[in-house]
Amino acid sequence: MKRRPDSGLVTPGSKRQSRQDPVSCESCRKKKLKCNRELPCSSCSARRLECSYGGYGSGTTPVQSLTQTDQRPMLHNRVSEPPRTLQWTPRQETETQSRNGNEPLLTADWLETIVMGHRVPSAVPVTLRAELSQNRQPDRSPSQQNTTPSDQFPPMSERLVSHENPATIHLPSYLPPLAEALSLFRYYCRYLDFQYHLIIPSHVEQQIETIYEHVARNEPINLSHTALLFAITAAALYYQLLIESPEQAEPFSQESTFLAGAALIQSNYIPYPSLEGLQATMIIGHHLSNMNVPSSVSPLFVHRSFVSQATSMGLHVVDCPRVVTERSANEFDKIDVELKRRLWWDLATYDWLIGFLSGPQEWTYSINPKHMVVQQPLNVEDEDIDHSENGVPLSTPTAMTYSLCRSKLAVVCRQIVDEMAYYHFHEQEVPYEKILELDQKLHKICTELPSFFRFDQTSRREYSALYRERPTLAWQRSLVQQGYHSRFCRLHRHYLVRGAKDPKYSYSHVVALRSARKVLEVKRIMDEEEPVFTPHSSVIWAVMHHVFMAATILLIDVCFNWDDILAEKRKEEVLDACRMLSRAQQSSPIAREGIKAMMGILRKHWKHEKRVSSRELQELSASSNSSSTTLNTSQPGIPTPASLYPKSITFPSEISNSQSSMYPSEYALLSPLPLEDLWAEMLDSSANVELSTPDWTNLLTELTNVTFPGE
Repeated sequence: MKRRPDSGLVTPGSKRQSRQDPVSCESCRKKKLKCNRELPCSSCSARRLECSYGGYGSGTTPVQSLTQTDQRPMLHNRVSEPPRTLQWTPRQETETQSRNGNEPLLTADWLETIVMGHRVPSAVPVTLRAELSQNRQPDRSPSQQNTTPSDQFPPMSERLVSHENPATIHLPSYLPPLAEALSLFRYYCRYLDFQYHLIIPSHVEQQIETIYEHVARNEPINLSHTALLFAITAAALYYQLLIESPEQAEPFSQESTFLAGAALIQSNYIPYPSLEGLQATMIIGHHLSNMNVPSSVSPLFVHRSFVSQATSMGLHVVDCPRVVTERSANEFDKIDVELKRRLWWDLATYDWLIGFLSGPQEWTYSINPKHMVVQQPLNVEDEDIDHSENGVPLSTPTAMTYSLCRSKLAVVCRQIVDEMAYYHFHEQEVPYEKILELDQKLHKICTELPSFFRFDQTSRREYSALYRERPTLAWQRSLVQQGYHSRFCRLHRHYLVRGAKDPKYSYSHVVALRSARKVLEVKRIMDEEEPVFTPHSSVIWAVMHHVFMAATILLIDVCFNWDDILAEKRKEEVLDACRMLSRAQQSSPIAREGIKAMMGILRKHWKHEKRVSSRELQELSASSNSSSTTLNTSQPGIPTPASLYPKSITFPSEISNSQSSMYPSEYALLSPLPLEDLWAEMLDSSANVELSTPDWTNLLTELTNVTFPGE
């Protein structure tokens, strides 16, 4: 075939022209990277390199890449928008996709995520990335195409940031708009901070605004402050979405928790801790301990880690003579010192409270009061810290009053552990005189509670206007009352059953029942009286755990005093408490999971009880020609539940093994009956069976272990 004369000729001094423009710019070709052929391309923009196509195309001249601020032209627009549901930057999908018209784009995106994902958020152009995200969204049925809150969120496949490397993820890309961040921050301050008060809101708000100012100016951000922002966002999202969109609450909160952990890791928090980093971990530890934290950051959010980091910062010796002398010789920030005291005492309070709860930490604690020199935080409002030397009396309500009352309870719990641990470790019964002595200590701090934290009718009427003005005081009143009375139940529960029969222990029987009823009364007030508890008290697992334990105390009392003249009234009292649990199950996924776990324990202990009612026993007696005296035979001793161990099962001699399967058993309790029906069956099947030891306490111990649902 004859070639065209000029097809292969190259004139001297000229360069052979390319058949088409190059696919990639010079920088991408040298580095063998994917180039989007824009001017400048996204790869050069991310690296701040000059983007040049080597003069191959007309008009192609080197162009300085855009700054990071230029790459985020929508930041100011996003900040000025009104608050809306939080939207997260989509994560590039790395899973195998089905073949479609965009398969080359999907493949390129997948490869670039592997090669460049740890350096830049994405090398795919924004327009193509938007197209890719649209194609990835699963088809939705017509029934799902509505305006419910859950529809405002992108699919979970696009926000699984927790699958990324926390040490290298680009955190500014995942910041919510400023308006949304401030909206969630204010929700936290209004509805969550009152439980522990770990932050000074005015300072944190200033820190949040500074983060966004630095992002807008393309300057480095403070990673400790960023971690605190993500922690607050995680807590606020969780409780806010439990009402608006329950199925989204835990996934979204997990993502924010991961981002908080990533910020701490990138700030080198473990060897160089900071107050803001400690605040971030404690907020997540307190408010989100009932959810599964991503494993890559979970070690940051455990109590022992909090104590270790606080100790390494010297929070346990904030007021030792050497430190006080150094502060006096130099200028110091009073707010910083007061915040350190608050954080340390919150750690100590939690540590001592859980020492008097069942679990691996029972009868022990980590923070020894002899190994700390920290003054109690002042009872003072945040804005008055600089102007107050001694604070105000507890009779004056402030943002810190509840925390100080809670710490008083924790001190007594620590003393109870000190007094009782030896007996429990050596499997000895605690002398009853010691129980009464510890009871007096609990009563003393209970009587010292400020009048606005009491539940008597006089106090409630006197402070009704204050509760409307400051709803958090009413909510704190409920929490502190539940906390105190649940400890009375726990202290006396070992003598609950024998106190019903033995006058020596009758005080414990009375106090345990009275305190259990008080816990249930508090929950009713939370649900029915103004100001309405926000978030709803059913979503706070500590509240529902106390309610379940109180209901179980009443259930046990009915089961072992089934022949009491008020037995029917007491049964109805238990069923009322059960209805309270049922309503909580319907309104809160947290309560639903927690109650399910506790019912599993209750069923396990009740599953061996093949007990029958009096009427059924009489029918069996008549059919087998037995004397009635045989049925009424009982042994002397302390009545305790037949429901806990196989050895406790007692049947009349007339009931054979084949007959025993006819009566209420584990099969009935395992059936999918409503909660109220299950409890009613347990009440109806109760019998007076004798045991030599109060084994029923193991039931209460296991129920106390169910601290967090889902674990």
